Amino acid sequence: MKVGITGGSGVLGTILGKKLHELKYDISNFEGDIRNIAEIEKWIDSEKFDSVIHLAAIVPPSEVKESLTKAFEVNSVGTKNLVDVLNSKSPSTWMFYASTSHVYKSSSKSISEDGEIEPVSEYGLTKYSGEVLAKKNYTNLCIGRIFSMYHKTQKPPYLYANIIDRLKKEDLTKDFELYGAESVRDFLNAEEIADIIISLMKIKAVGIFNIASGKGTKIRDFVQSLTDKKLKIKDMGGKDSLVANIDKLKEILNEN
Repeated sequence: MKVGITGGSGVLGTILGKKLHELKYDISNFEGDIRNIAEIEKWIDSEKFDSVIHLAAIVPPSEVKESLTKAFEVNSVGTKNLVDVLNSKSPSTWMFYASTSHVYKSSSKSISEDGEIEPVSEYGLTKYSGEVLAKKNYTNLCIGRIFSMYHKTQKPPYLYANIIDRLKKEDLTKDFELYGAESVRDFLNAEEIADIIISLMKIKAVGIFNIASGKGTKIRDFVQSLTDKKLKIKDMGGKDSLVANIDKLKEILNEN
């Protein structure tokens, strides 16, 4: 069985590729520019994909904010490019689109897939635009709204990597300044996220699914869990909450 991956060199893509290889899937990573339709066509033409997992994106919210036009070109238009090519050349191919919890409005309650859409960041806006364009142009589609992913191989500016770096360099007897310390997130290790995506691929799930733990953790508590030393965390402001209701995900995976 042939699986194509865009964004295969990223943290999640690397993990997925390794797991799929261990499961004896034939893997092909897209090495081109997702903004270039001709390069996508060449890739799709050269393979007969059973599934395509679309991870290619500009992800760090700070980077998206600084290069918003480029982020829309990659995250939104690039996604439309891929589904347009699949529609024309391989409409039976199952596609997974990696979206984000950032599409949702902050809520003190757990958020289901029909929760209010009000992107909490420009990154969320670009990914939601990608969702809209993908749904409009492709039917054999699974959208995974991934909540707060972390992994030991991440590098700054991601939260986990930033904190690990700070814990090594800063004097932990002093105040540990933390923006959004009281914010609540739904953390899940990238290894588990990869397993969920593979499970959805195996059953060719179609629709929108939250990919998360279903448990909320304050960012201050997540940060404290990364060290044995008691931190003097100083909240620098900013507070919101993104925690998933994963009933729909559990239902479809338990049914199959």
